[in-house]
Amino acid sequence: MLAQKLVRLPNEKHELPHIYVIIPALDEGQAIGEVIEGTKQALKGFQYEIVVVDGFSTDNTVLAAKQLGATVLTEKSRGYGGAYLTGFEYVTSKNENSIVVMVDADSTYDPEDMPALIEPILEGKADLTLANRFANMEPNAMSLRNMVGNKIISKIVSRLYGVDIHDSQSGFRAVSGHCLRAMYLEAKGMPIATEMLTEARKMGAKILEVSSKYRGRVGDSKIRPVRDGYNILWTSLRLVSELNPFIIFGSSALVFLGVGIGFGLYTFYGWYQWQFFGANTWPRLGSAMLSSVFLIGGAIVFALGMVLDTMLRSFRALSRRTGID
Repeated sequence: MLAQKLVRLPNEKHELPHIYVIIPALDEGQAIGEVIEGTKQALKGFQYEIVVVDGFSTDNTVLAAKQLGATVLTEKSRGYGGAYLTGFEYVTSKNENSIVVMVDADSTYDPEDMPALIEPILEGKADLTLANRFANMEPNAMSLRNMVGNKIISKIVSRLYGVDIHDSQSGFRAVSGHCLRAMYLEAKGMPIATEMLTEARKMGAKILEVSSKYRGRVGDSKIRPVRDGYNILWTSLRLVSELNPFIIFGSSALVFLGVGIGFGLYTFYGWYQWQFFGANTWPRLGSAMLSSVFLIGGAIVFALGMVLDTMLRSFRALSRRTGID
């Protein structure tokens, strides 16, 4: 066990971080007990606190969690992300060396894998660790639609943010307390997973992915694939504009310039036919005007992206020199 390998000797100066396990729950009475008991077994030897953030459950979720010794909070704003924001507020109010573990209440993740998430942070190899569900997934644990959607989103997020990860939407992750305190998080729904990655990239935090098991969930799923997928992608694009504005503005400028060039070629071809072959196609004033508008617009967007990117880089350089983040 990791905890046994890292148990503090009596004369050692540094103590192991306090582990906070945050579990968002909504009507998960069938599985919450198994998750809490598994967490207790996995974290033997550590100082830890299990925090269940309840989303106004109507079953025995709260009672079961309290009976097993978990701290139970009621989320302040509804939603998956809202539950975590409530848990993070509770954890960060405690001024101590800590590691926060996030895990779902439906027993899809095996708490036995928690030490694998914690170890890289303890060793200073990572500030944020993510569990890769696809590395060891049980058959039929995830529907084909959700699997394809998650892989597509993960590929897009990986490319946009320049991080080598295969499961960006994993709900099983760990983050150091100092890294969490430096993050600005506001997403009330599923996009909080992407928001955390963006904030980690902004501050230059070390991100590491580890393999984990993934099992079929206990109880009914709360995920709405189409709406959640759209929200995640939209949030990813919005956040990457803050992380690297030139990616968004530069891409938009290329589209504008491409359309402008297209209208320009169409206008020129009409003039060429009219000038040399007497075709009744000139003037194409509408196309000429559209070409001008798109070309000028593309140049403005490109310049704006350059300015914002330069300002952001300068601000980050200043932040590193002054210690502000």
